[in-house]
Amino acid sequence: MGTWPIVARAAMLDELVDGLTRTPPRSQLLRGPSGVGKTTLAAGVAAALAARGRTIVPVVALDELRDVPLGALAPLLASSSIGEHDDVAARLSELVALVGRHADSYLLVVDDAPLLDPASAAALYQLVRVFAVPTLLTARDEHPLTGAVARLLHEDLLTVTELAGLSLDETRTVLRRHLGADPRPESLQRLHGATAGNPLFLRELTLAAQRGDRVRPGPYGIEIDPVRLPDHVLETVAGRLADLRPAERRLAELIAVAQPWPPAATLPDERAIVSDLLDAGVLMPAEPVDAGYLHLAHPVYAEALLAGLRADDRAERRRAAAERLLALDDEPLRFTALCLLSDGGGDLTPAELVWAAEFAHRAGDHERAAQAAERALGLAPDAPAALVRASALSALGGDAAEVDAAFTLAADLAPDAEARARVEVRWGQHTALRAHDPARAVQRALALLPELGDASALLTPDLAKWRLMAGDASALDEPLVAQAEADSAAALNAAIGMAMMATMAGRVDEARQAVDAGRPLADRFAAVQPFAGGLLDLSAFLVLVAEGRIAEAREHAEQRRLQPFADSAGVWSYALALVHLHAGRLRDALPLALLAIEQLRWRDFTGLVGAATALGATVHAQLGEAEPARALLDALQPAHRDDVKVVLQAAEAEAWLAVVADEPDRAAGMLVPAIARGVELGHLLLVALTASVAVRLGAAAEVRGPLAAAASASGSPLVTAVAALAAAAADRDATAIVELAPDLERAGLVATAQAMLERAAEWAGDDRMLERRARVRAAELGLTIVPVRTARSARSETGLTEREWVIAQAAARRERSREIADRLGVSVRTVDNHLASVYRKLGISGRSELESELRGRL
Repeated sequence: MGTWPIVARAAMLDELVDGLTRTPPRSQLLRGPSGVGKTTLAAGVAAALAARGRTIVPVVALDELRDVPLGALAPLLASSSIGEHDDVAARLSELVALVGRHADSYLLVVDDAPLLDPASAAALYQLVRVFAVPTLLTARDEHPLTGAVARLLHEDLLTVTELAGLSLDETRTVLRRHLGADPRPESLQRLHGATAGNPLFLRELTLAAQRGDRVRPGPYGIEIDPVRLPDHVLETVAGRLADLRPAERRLAELIAVAQPWPPAATLPDERAIVSDLLDAGVLMPAEPVDAGYLHLAHPVYAEALLAGLRADDRAERRRAAAERLLALDDEPLRFTALCLLSDGGGDLTPAELVWAAEFAHRAGDHERAAQAAERALGLAPDAPAALVRASALSALGGDAAEVDAAFTLAADLAPDAEARARVEVRWGQHTALRAHDPARAVQRALALLPELGDASALLTPDLAKWRLMAGDASALDEPLVAQAEADSAAALNAAIGMAMMATMAGRVDEARQAVDAGRPLADRFAAVQPFAGGLLDLSAFLVLVAEGRIAEAREHAEQRRLQPFADSAGVWSYALALVHLHAGRLRDALPLALLAIEQLRWRDFTGLVGAATALGATVHAQLGEAEPARALLDALQPAHRDDVKVVLQAAEAEAWLAVVADEPDRAAGMLVPAIARGVELGHLLLVALTASVAVRLGAAAEVRGPLAAAASASGSPLVTAVAALAAAAADRDATAIVELAPDLERAGLVATAQAMLERAAEWAGDDRMLERRARVRAAELGLTIVPVRTARSARSETGLTEREWVIAQAAARRERSREIADRLGVSVRTVDNHLASVYRKLGISGRSELESELRGRL
């Protein structure tokens, strides 16, 4: 299994080191729950200061020595360096004097400081209070601060840092380093939720899963099946819960099975118990606090509480909690209650199971959705159950034949034309978006349309999208929808389709009206279109982009990206990567683009995985990383190449690959045909973004005409601004470019604005004031962007070969040798040999110096 990796919390470590080394020094107290990594972080701080020449004085406090005077300091007092005194008091005085006289040469590290015996604590107080010896202490949450340690705190001689669990990204990093690949999102979510990021618990759960052969590679990452924490860990946690009274324990067990626990589910005579559990640190308020919901203070508490129950007692707690939740008029609570009843062995009707399956599918819990639907089908053949099961299997990335068979069953069970149309909408989305075969989705839908009658209104908006994805421009010439009732699922699909078409064309008013029309219908008809809200959110984002309001668009995307396990996560990673790319923030764009690829491979209800892949290639290319850029372009599937979004983005990647290969004349020629194809397929918004790159690369005259027509057809401020830029660049009108720059900046085209301002300075002629304005603003914008570097110019500064350059850049981004080797298709030894050559050429000793050495060149 190998050693367990440690994630360095660099920002916190640097903050602690800064505090301990300032003048005068500021002693630090690290506080947090058991296993959260306090000792590891303290060791990192000690190592950093030892490297600066400090002498580390370690002190380990133990509960067993709390009543032994100077027990914690005994190892130090026994050291021969303290002198030959037989008297313990004399030895202590010499130790204090020695360290105190040279305070700035030492670092005192005290682990579990609240467990110090009084005499050792008094010596610690003297060293800090009198001699200002830099001291780093750790303390567990459950240990109260008393005596001399509390006095240091009260006298403001300590800075307290509360150490929380690992973040989601840090948890992913630990698992990736240990397992050799990223975990599947569901596995990551489960482990992070079960451990609250506690490194010790994360390690124990992962190793237990490995010992039980419950870890295996899957199509979307390493899959880790749920396991119980080892008994020794549960016993440790159970010790904190041992003193609960029976009434407290029962209520805590009810909350454990149903958390978060709504305030209305607490009985009047239980309110005092809740207060006591909050005071004891067993319960804590859930976010948002104002809602009054509760959960256990740590997920492991729930497991420890339930592990002590017999199976029938656990089932009884689930049923009792479900009874309380069902009495409350709330859909999420009803779903929780039905899940509890199901897990507790209760009997659910087919209708209840179908409702739970549909709710779970909308909420992104596709595994639960598939299970509930399967159970419902086992009770009675039912079209809605079959449809939600097929949709859930599609979302889970199930076997292609199994998913198609599930949709076939749903189609066979459909009782009427409307139900059959609903099946085809979901089936077509699976075929076009998950199976990457929009042409097959179109073929099946067109064959079905004559049988649907009025129900065809439900299908035609999606059909238009699939046709465009397959490269069929004639879809723009046909009505988007058949006649549909205003308050219907067909009207929702029509609004989504109209919003998509309008944002593609940059018709912002029409797009906004369609989004507004769809919003009230999204929740009502979520069973038909579970991702309606996400699709409308995406259209709203694109409206802001089309209006040139990039700051608001970015905020819109960032707010929706706060749920990393939502089905829409990849959409917003892609959106933000696109924003960063055109702003010239390539170091921000690359990790988001690569994350978007993985997230969209896992969940994609928009058909963006191909565009995200091409976007990742574009960022790699601008960074001068030809090999990974080419690898991503080669990974595009044939069906992706028909999608206009991919056509435009892939053309940008190819153009930048030509630029970094010092072939700029070839670069512009790659963009013009893609832009023409984008105009033909009505995707004028993305055409404008790609055309801005064409202008930047010297093809203003070639794209001027198509952009003028696009601006006239759309009215989008973004498209209009890019069209005006093309005209100004084609005419070499420096004044117009300088005047356009603020609009381009507001629209997020910062990199283009900066490049064109530099060009305007060259075209200003004898107008020195205009030239100065252009150069000054270009220089200001240049501070915020990463310039595109050709492979030759970037490497020439380092003397590295192309392969050494690519590997050095990856290592500087903190990729491990195994990750670099897998991505480039070489051995780990080859990567390490190249890195050794890099270190030698750059005159550095290793990875720790590589990032700063290449920072200006990445």
